[in-house]
Amino acid sequence: MATGSNSQNQSCQWCNQPLIGLQQLPNCTTHIICNKCKINNRSCQSACPCCWYINGTEFVSKNNICPVCRNDIKSNVGTSLCYHRHKHCSQCSSSGCILCKFIELRSWANISFDDFPMDIKPIIAICDNWEKKFEEQQQLKSNNFNISCNRQESLSMDIDDSPVSIQKSNLVKSNTQPMESIICPICLDDLGSSYATLPICQHRFHTDCITKWLQSSGKQTCPTCGYLYGINKGPQPSHGQMTINYISTPLPGFPLEQCTPNEAPTFEITYTIPSGFQGPLNPYPGQPYTGTVRKAYLPNNIEGKYILQLLRRAFDDQHVFTIGKSTTTGADNVVTWNDIHHKTNISGGSENFGYPDPTYLLRVRQELADKGYK
Repeated sequence: MATGSNSQNQSCQWCNQPLIGLQQLPNCTTHIICNKCKINNRSCQSACPCCWYINGTEFVSKNNICPVCRNDIKSNVGTSLCYHRHKHCSQCSSSGCILCKFIELRSWANISFDDFPMDIKPIIAICDNWEKKFEEQQQLKSNNFNISCNRQESLSMDIDDSPVSIQKSNLVKSNTQPMESIICPICLDDLGSSYATLPICQHRFHTDCITKWLQSSGKQTCPTCGYLYGINKGPQPSHGQMTINYISTPLPGFPLEQCTPNEAPTFEITYTIPSGFQGPLNPYPGQPYTGTVRKAYLPNNIEGKYILQLLRRAFDDQHVFTIGKSTTTGADNVVTWNDIHHKTNISGGSENFGYPDPTYLLRVRQELADKGYK
């Protein structure tokens, strides 16, 4: 474990940020991980996300498991490679690879594993299962090795092979896992005899689970393979406005780029949502809510322009805002952000919702992608 001044100059090997609360993680002597990136409250021996990714990749590869649909890859079925070169069934979409989704969680650099949104937690739960099975296989190999060594030692000492020594083979049987029943990939409980099947990819879920998933994520997508069926209208009131202006104040952390005469280095977004009455996707349909006016800022560069286009699409589909309880004022039945983080200040850093924040554009693109905007 690194200590003292050396640790201050190191970065976490998972989030690539300066080390915060460096800890010695159990069963990992290889990776330098900050306290924020430690995976807590899991059934695995390992708490290191780098180990989870490496071990999970080894587990699905050696056991010929598709990391998208999580079924065995049939010998007579073609395979494809996803972005990070994980082998999967050719009929499965590469965008649904759980291993790719897990490694992309490092882009949430300021959020701990325990604080991820609900639609991301199934990814962690699946990788938790793979890591646990990997550890079980490693333990089984260790037990087999110890039994083999004991037998070799017994032979070298010329000890009679009595029924007692034969009974030791039961140790191997005690590590054999029973056949798993089919589970719902969202809640991880038994699927049972009543379930819903998505029409194209044919993946199955509890009806309530997939209904809540589609409502909460805002997009009609399969949580197993990522197949996108469409995008639903969200809980944002439909009569809001989104206007864009240029301002001359540059954002800290971005180089000043050459702008056309009619432009400036910074986009200023103004969202205006008047007060009104809640709709069917809001907590209290028919009840009044309080509107809002919010401003946000993006750099006028290639990445900023692209994110601005995605935000416009998300706003038009009513996914930028929702109605709920304000985390800052405590007021209820007010317009609040809907899990797409915005920079509402020009400066002040991430702790003040401003710039500089080196990973913000990457994170907001991930949040928009999670809602189907890419």
